[in-house]
Amino acid sequence: MKTYHCPQALLPDGWARDCRITVDNQGLITGIEKDSSSAAASRLPGPVIPGMVNVHSHIHQRLIAGLTGYRAVGADSFWTWREQMYRAVGLLSPDELRTLAAFAFMELVEGGYTVTGEFHYPHRLKGGEPVQTASALFDAAGTAGMSLTLLPVWYRYSGFGRQAPAERQRPFIMELNELADLVGALRGHVAESTHRVGVAPHSLRAVEVSDLPGLLSAIDSGPVHLHISEQPAEVAECREHCGRTPIDLLCEHIDLDRRWCLIHATHASEHELRHMARSDAVIGLCPTTEADLGDGLFPVRNFIDEGGRFAIGSDSNLVTDAASELRLLDWGQRLQLNRRNVLCDEGEHLGRRLWRDAALAGADALDQPAGQLAVGRRADWIVLDADHPMLDGLDADYQLDTLVLAGGRELIDQVWIAGRQQVEGGRHPGREALASEVARLRRRLAQAH
Repeated sequence: MKTYHCPQALLPDGWARDCRITVDNQGLITGIEKDSSSAAASRLPGPVIPGMVNVHSHIHQRLIAGLTGYRAVGADSFWTWREQMYRAVGLLSPDELRTLAAFAFMELVEGGYTVTGEFHYPHRLKGGEPVQTASALFDAAGTAGMSLTLLPVWYRYSGFGRQAPAERQRPFIMELNELADLVGALRGHVAESTHRVGVAPHSLRAVEVSDLPGLLSAIDSGPVHLHISEQPAEVAECREHCGRTPIDLLCEHIDLDRRWCLIHATHASEHELRHMARSDAVIGLCPTTEADLGDGLFPVRNFIDEGGRFAIGSDSNLVTDAASELRLLDWGQRLQLNRRNVLCDEGEHLGRRLWRDAALAGADALDQPAGQLAVGRRADWIVLDADHPMLDGLDADYQLDTLVLAGGRELIDQVWIAGRQQVEGGRHPGREALASEVARLRRRLAQAH
């Protein structure tokens, strides 16, 4: 057992002063005492908040961050960006994926994420087998100290109506029996760790909706994540194929529940919002990627008013900062609705509301005992830099508001995962050793364009 003293800690019922948190050797919180002495406890130097949960990541896409900011012939869109991403996947070996992922996971930890859901579809890199790339990601997460929920992707087609996959999509393709065997093997591998394994049918254009019940039968537990209604072209193609939107098509075949996390759902109608909210599925929103790809804005305020739950994800990993995702999430709603502080209610602080709701819903969506400072949850927390000029002397709620609205990773001093410190002074100690290899991979990609 180890005991930590927090000058202020954000608990489920609000801020607590002089809080003692006891952690067992499995990294789980076993006790929390308010208004307690710091005697015989390790003192944490600033306000403590739960680690943020990254519900949706494609870690390999960190390789192309910043390298897609040019416009070729014609209109640029998600679909042209996707071709550039496919080229990058074709350059990576499993060992290079391991290095890139370890570096990027460290960046995510520095940015306040303590758990990541990895929506993993580059199964066969340089002729390797799916277990190799999956194992590389678990190794990388271990190197970074990050808890990982791996979501192996079921990817079969290139479009609605069982269109044959394109050549660049071949490394992603997997039959159901292969996927089920992979999930079973990986669950055995991570059984004694903080990692989890779910499954991710990629989208209704890449998997036939009528095949989903078979997937759920073959993999009968764990999270299920799915891209849906991200792009207007996707919605239009689905309507042309079957006369329905992707969300309506999914709901005709599947009874959504807490096991499901629907990624993006950007172009949801009012009745679809109500259905998703009442199903208790989580919506995974990725504001920086959705902005970069020109996806559009999900109606977050309307979804909250219907009782819906949302989480955030780094997705393409263009940005690896949790506060930046929440900031853009809020700003998008302000621009859409022409009002301020849209995503909190009267008498609330925006930072606390967004951080609390996104972290907890994300943890539920990834089947991780995280997202809260509470007994039985994992000791995943962030210590803010109380001496930073932007935070010094402020009330804790204003400090958290500043993190979300005006700061970011530079306001984070420490990050702890499962009771182990991974970041000190805002830096992960392992990142420097990988920097030159990541720089080499990015130069190679830039030269290949």
